[in-house]
Amino acid sequence: MEFNDLLRDTWQTALIFASLLIFTRILGKTQMGQLTFYEYISGITIGSIAGTIASAEPAKFWSHYYDLALFVLLTYLLSLITIKSRPLRKLIQGSPSMVIENGMLNKQNMKEMRYDLDELNSQLREKGILDMSEVQYATIEPTGQLSIILKPDFQPLTKNDMNIHLPIPTFPIELIMDGEIIQENFDKQHLTPDWLQAQLTLRNIKSPANVMYAAIDSKGQLFISSKGSKQF
Repeated sequence: MEFNDLLRDTWQTALIFASLLIFTRILGKTQMGQLTFYEYISGITIGSIAGTIASAEPAKFWSHYYDLALFVLLTYLLSLITIKSRPLRKLIQGSPSMVIENGMLNKQNMKEMRYDLDELNSQLREKGILDMSEVQYATIEPTGQLSIILKPDFQPLTKNDMNIHLPIPTFPIELIMDGEIIQENFDKQHLTPDWLQAQLTLRNIKSPANVMYAAIDSKGQLFISSKGSKQF
């Protein structure tokens, strides 16, 4: 491979790499995370076009790049439209299908989806359910995941059932990661450097640079794990 060819391949691949990072951010977590059938096909197509561009001849590079940008734009616009239109959203992404209803198999829905008993039992086992008779309702979501509601006799006992009421948990707040103070979270909690140093001193830690991870957990307690030692 000549130097010019190597240089060309390098900048083309780097551009596609950067573009995919930007495009995936534009499409958002829903597009990349839920993996409905449409989103799965969309992701494969984007990857296929990107691969074609990376190895394209200079004369065709920008033409293929336009194809990629156009496909991403159409995907993004369709996602905006489906947010506003429920009928179109159901048409594109699909809708949940009940496979067990009132403890009975819905054979018609299973036949329409070409969804067999082996698949159902497999997904039930993944949820720790070995006996289908324990299930009151089971639904196949557009993502292909199985959602279930157990019959009353098989539902786990909760604290509310036993009239036990615990304090409402709070979201954990990260204060230090890899020795770096997350100043934004400190400011939100109105914490001071003196407070932090006092907490570190109690645990024989010299400075935040020696802390791997520190956070206020969901119970409001401070958790600190120092570098190179056991957790506190």
